[in-house]
Amino acid sequence: MGMFLVDNEGELRSTDVNALFMNGKPQAIKSTLVMKSPEEWDRFMRFMEWYGEANGLGCTKAG
Repeated sequence: MGMFLVDNEGELRSTDVNALFMNGKPQAIKSTLVMKSPEEWDRFMRFMEWYGEANGLGCTKAG
């Protein structure tokens, strides 16, 4: 199983994905995406800004 974040720049992917089930029904999914450089962080933030705009979600930049 994997998590894929896809936009016009390509995709970000993680294979560290876990599902939580209660009484045999899915309740939550947790995935970890490890970023090893400032460039990977910037790429992730561009994805999150695009995703937020596309889905009516807001983002407030800190400081």
